[in-house]
Amino acid sequence: MQDLRGILSLLLIQLLGHSQEAPIAVPTLIGQTHDLLLLLQEKASSLLSTYLTAMGLPFSEPGFSLPDMTIIGLPSPSIGYLAWRRLTDGQRLSENYRVYSLQLEYLQLVQDDLQALGLGQSSGKLTEQLTNCQTQIQGLLANLHSLLEALAQPLPAIGEPLDSRAYRTSDFERKLRGYVICREYVRWIDRTLRDFALLSDSVSA
Repeated sequence: MQDLRGILSLLLIQLLGHSQEAPIAVPTLIGQTHDLLLLLQEKASSLLSTYLTAMGLPFSEPGFSLPDMTIIGLPSPSIGYLAWRRLTDGQRLSENYRVYSLQLEYLQLVQDDLQALGLGQSSGKLTEQLTNCQTQIQGLLANLHSLLEALAQPLPAIGEPLDSRAYRTSDFERKLRGYVICREYVRWIDRTLRDFALLSDSVSA
């Protein structure tokens, strides 16, 4: 059995190369994206675990959680069932494209915060995971872009949630912010998998 990293690399090569190849059938593209999301789900959970360990106490305590903490500008995956169920296929894809485009910015902020905290060298594994995560999201965005094109949907407006002022904050606030960003990334992958389950049912109906 191939190593997960090897499988992921092959998938990313396929995904990032879509723009240079003949169009891929929508059901095939949905299936490929779903497989990629399953890999990203595992990687995202590992990223959050590594982050909590690297930040030390109280983050590294077993069961650490701050369920009510959010970040203004960071999209939340929480949505009522009826509201979620009533979204069209195009709306689901557009929202996911917008969210993961923003996630690239926030994950870069986590990387920058590690450097500001003086943890860049001592958290080599975390830095590597964050870098890989950004590459994986770029692959996911390539597929979402292809699906939006295939369904004749326009690319959503992304907006600019961050400016340079986000870099200036206290050390503890940096740690809290990174925790929320990694946690919400895990939750978004979970929601996107549910979105693609509905999308697959819709296309095959």
